[in-house]
Amino acid sequence: MPIDRESSQHPRAHVTWLFRRLQMMSAGEMALRLRDRVRFAVWRRKRAWPAPRFVREPGKSAYRLHAARDHDGVQAVVEHAEELLGGRFAALDQTFSVGDVDWHRDPQSGLTAPLHFGPTLDYRDRRIAGNARNVWELNRHQHLTTVALAYALTGEERFAAFVRKQLDSWLDQNPFPLGVNWASPLELGLRLISWVWVSRFLAGSPEADSLFGERGRLWPAIYRHQWMIAELHSFGSSANNHLVGEMTGLFISTVEWPLFRESAAWERTARRSLHEESRRQFYDSGVHREQAFGYHLFTTELLELAALEGERAGRPFTDEYRDRLKRSVAAARALTGPGDLQPMFGDSDDGQAVGLPGGGAEVLERLTVVTAAWLGEAGHGLSPSGGSRLAAEILLSGLHAEQRLTTAGADPRSAPLVGSHAFADAGLYVLASSDQAGDVICLADAGELGYLNIAAHGHADALSFVLTVGDEQLLVDPGTFCYHYDPEARAYFRGTRAHNTVTIDGLDQSVAAGPFLWTRKARVTVHEWRPTDHGAVLQASHDGYERLSNPVTHKRGLVLDAGALTVDDGLAGTGIHAVEWRLHLAPDCSAHLGAHTCDIVGKHHSLSLELAQSMEWRLAVGSSDGGWYSSRFNRRQETTTLVGSARLTLPVHLEHTLRVIR
Repeated sequence: MPIDRESSQHPRAHVTWLFRRLQMMSAGEMALRLRDRVRFAVWRRKRAWPAPRFVREPGKSAYRLHAARDHDGVQAVVEHAEELLGGRFAALDQTFSVGDVDWHRDPQSGLTAPLHFGPTLDYRDRRIAGNARNVWELNRHQHLTTVALAYALTGEERFAAFVRKQLDSWLDQNPFPLGVNWASPLELGLRLISWVWVSRFLAGSPEADSLFGERGRLWPAIYRHQWMIAELHSFGSSANNHLVGEMTGLFISTVEWPLFRESAAWERTARRSLHEESRRQFYDSGVHREQAFGYHLFTTELLELAALEGERAGRPFTDEYRDRLKRSVAAARALTGPGDLQPMFGDSDDGQAVGLPGGGAEVLERLTVVTAAWLGEAGHGLSPSGGSRLAAEILLSGLHAEQRLTTAGADPRSAPLVGSHAFADAGLYVLASSDQAGDVICLADAGELGYLNIAAHGHADALSFVLTVGDEQLLVDPGTFCYHYDPEARAYFRGTRAHNTVTIDGLDQSVAAGPFLWTRKARVTVHEWRPTDHGAVLQASHDGYERLSNPVTHKRGLVLDAGALTVDDGLAGTGIHAVEWRLHLAPDCSAHLGAHTCDIVGKHHSLSLELAQSMEWRLAVGSSDGGWYSSRFNRRQETTTLVGSARLTLPVHLEHTLRVIR
């Protein structure tokens, strides 16, 4: 692999992106960004970099694992570790080689990112790094946490030897500060978290000494990870979940390894930042401000990891911080439907904070179990099993909360239906009722586009909704699919046409200027929210199309009454406009389009919809017109989108009623 200390080979794309970002920044942030560009120019000429200056020698970790070794969660860890020793790692719908590993290779594109100067390497350019998110998934070393845990649970040295060999390989292929793995401070933070847990799980193995002993190979890399986070952490318009991940990695690693001259100051910086972000990034209701459920869970998981380490070290976070954690977990549970149907609004790249059991779809259960046992939340009900229980035992080791994991109670996944309720500050509304076919739940979005000026992870989905009957989702949010790798798909999945709302003149409600940048954001006003005995009423409008030469205001009313949801759309304005009305069906559903009706048939439940006669109706399946669904990052599949379109003279009124027919 050639070593090149210069910046990206495609500077024009990076300059264009930077210019767009600068337009959204305050003068202060712009000055700091330009300062960084000057610093990077100086750094590229460096031949010597900061080296660790120890104030104490590495010693044994204070952490002690207290975990049962006789339940099914343990067996799953060992089986996963065996697969990794076999040379294959599956994640993000990709298969990675972890035998003779290339730490810079994207398996999706086949590209190997060059060893250019990391801080200015344009990983957003797929010609340079392919799909950088894939590369980073392996380099987060969460798979090594799994293998190290297998060693801790079995004592088999072959697991420890695999981890040591992998980390030696990583150090050899990633000279500081070159390559895509030194390009993002968030990745440094997540890797530090993994290394802390690897060091704990390998304690007692001879293999650990070469990595974490007095002359361990990892110490210079650990120090430089911490140094670079302290120097280049996210700020201003980028200070979203990335900042929390960076500070969590810095905090946990400095608490575990207070070895360097700067360690105490870095710990204080990280603790202070995490306190501030726990307030800034969450509404009082507990919902994360990025308006993306995947990042709600990710950020909550990070904040909880940091708090547990503070508690374990005898330096707990404040009561306010812990209360916000509880509110965040409670909000996530309340937004999750029957059958563990987690909402998909906003972006998600399936990232998680730590490579412990109970990841993926089980993260919310793990968060619930740990928070309830640690903070003593009454009524949550604790009967975890498998990966969630094992992860809880690991995370709670030494905190005198493990005994509460055995408390009898309901499964934490089976939160009872609490009727219609609102997270008004976040603009999320749950309309709920009961019908003979089962509980009917409509989750509606009447909130902000996203967090901070650029709203990086928000989707143009104002006044959209999804619908669940029983434990079956019939109308969906199509998800995320990708970030930089496929620009056209990125634009579609985050755009208005991919959501259950109205599109005017083929335009998104908000104006995008890049894959993580919105320059004009639709604003939503809620006019009425009223729970009823058999459902709820929501009336709201947005101004996203008031930017047109003939401005349009979209006002939508949602009325859920037992087994019927009425969708009332008023389009106020003048002139003739192209109007589209869209519903996106779950992949397991089929649609049967009649002259003026559409039947939506799922596995267990069905809907009947009377169609507005003023529109022409069609079904889009896996085409440029729609019909796509992404259940996870990098995966998309065909589904059905019901599209009504017409050129209408405004003002106009459209009303549709969806009835549950079984």
